[in-house]
Amino acid sequence: MNIERLSLDQLRVFAQVADSGSFLAAAKALARAQSAISYAIATLEEQLDVQLFDRSGYRPRLTDAGLALLADARQVLDHVDALQVRANSYAHGQELEVALAVDVFFPTECLVDLLRRFRDAFPAVTVRLEIEALGAVAERVLDGRAMLGILGTLPTTPPNLLRITLPSVRVVAVVGPSHALAQVKGRIPDRLLSQQTQLVLSDRSELTARQDFSVHSRLTWRMSDLGTKHALLRAGMGWGNMPLHVVRDDLAAGRLVGIATSHHPPQGSDLPVQCVYKPDHRAGPALSWWLDTLAQLESLA
Repeated sequence: MNIERLSLDQLRVFAQVADSGSFLAAAKALARAQSAISYAIATLEEQLDVQLFDRSGYRPRLTDAGLALLADARQVLDHVDALQVRANSYAHGQELEVALAVDVFFPTECLVDLLRRFRDAFPAVTVRLEIEALGAVAERVLDGRAMLGILGTLPTTPPNLLRITLPSVRVVAVVGPSHALAQVKGRIPDRLLSQQTQLVLSDRSELTARQDFSVHSRLTWRMSDLGTKHALLRAGMGWGNMPLHVVRDDLAAGRLVGIATSHHPPQGSDLPVQCVYKPDHRAGPALSWWLDTLAQLESLA
């Protein structure tokens, strides 16, 4: 087998013949002479040392080897086409990648919708996404690991970041139906609240390390994952604050119970959400799309 001179053009001819069903149809599709198509396939078969088409019938038919290698050829062509599109985009000022840091309280459905729209607008741009809490989102932006951050659980914005105000997220205090606090009628006194285990998101950043936000109990269990906190709340392991969009079904089904505290009324309270980015970061077309689209959001539902 000699593949040193194997060319992309040969692979494109191979794929076109397979798609068109004949050498003549492939020649018309590629605006070439039929003899050039036949020569390209014959040369490719010689270099690969395998017969790609059975020519014994009226029309060429893929052999078993040809059918298997066609998938590999298409994969190579797809990678090359993607490379060319990305290189062309970069040459015209478009980013190759957008790195985002998003607060764990930001609604997943809204994020998925934004990512879908972004993919449709910038199919050649890859996305690197990190879901974090508290100071870790801002930290990713400050150290350059993220081009843009969406803050929620961090109540303050670092002064050296530009910000765009987004619609808020409703937060409610909840417990499992078997928890002692679920039996309390009306607003729960801070004294009683502080005696019960509070489930709290942990801060994995140095920016706000050893700072507590919305912590009202002497005994806390800390975790970095919102899904784990959600499961522990439903198991009656403590009380905690959760975004309403995450626990709405649980409240309706009775798997969780909303509680009223001096910090959260029965219907919950609004958590401010902000988009932040560094003022010295050059905004190309892809990042500009995120800034413009987020600024136009009227709701996170």
